[in-house]
Amino acid sequence: MICPIDGSSLTRTEVEPGLQAYQCRSCAGDWLRFGDYLAWRERQPGDAPEQPEQPTEPGSEVAAAEPGGARRCPDCGHLLARYSVGHGVSFPIDRCGNCNGVWLDATEWASLRERGLHDDLHQMFGPGWQFGARTEERERRMEAQFERQLGGDFGRAREFATWVADHPRRSQIMAYVQSCIR
Repeated sequence: MICPIDGSSLTRTEVEPGLQAYQCRSCAGDWLRFGDYLAWRERQPGDAPEQPEQPTEPGSEVAAAEPGGARRCPDCGHLLARYSVGHGVSFPIDRCGNCNGVWLDATEWASLRERGLHDDLHQMFGPGWQFGARTEERERRMEAQFERQLGGDFGRAREFATWVADHPRRSQIMAYVQSCIR
């Protein structure tokens, strides 16, 4: 088996107790056979609780450089498809549509584990999860666009929106605000 990133040989390893994977010594990525993952998942006592996204200082996030070109499945050679993780996770994960194996770049398994999402891998490729991830991304982009447009007023607008969203008389408040705008 060869690495879909750099063509190096993959060696058998354990990413969790009882979960076999294949790791590239060069790029530290992990290949999980889906059957191995499902067998491990069945032995787990339950779902790990999802941990909230940790706030980061603006500009402190370092984006990993994504290697260009198509990635091929180490097991069957088919092309790997990218799937959004969502839930505040910024990186996509790669999956083979033929054998269902999953490629995780270096540190991605650890990031999923840290967030309590590592035991949800079997759900991430389904339409429900992917719809949620796309919705989350669309909302994030819309929020960023409003932040650019409103500049310094964005914080106040967001504070008001958060306050009014859960208010029991939200519709009356919004009607009043609309009546004040002439």
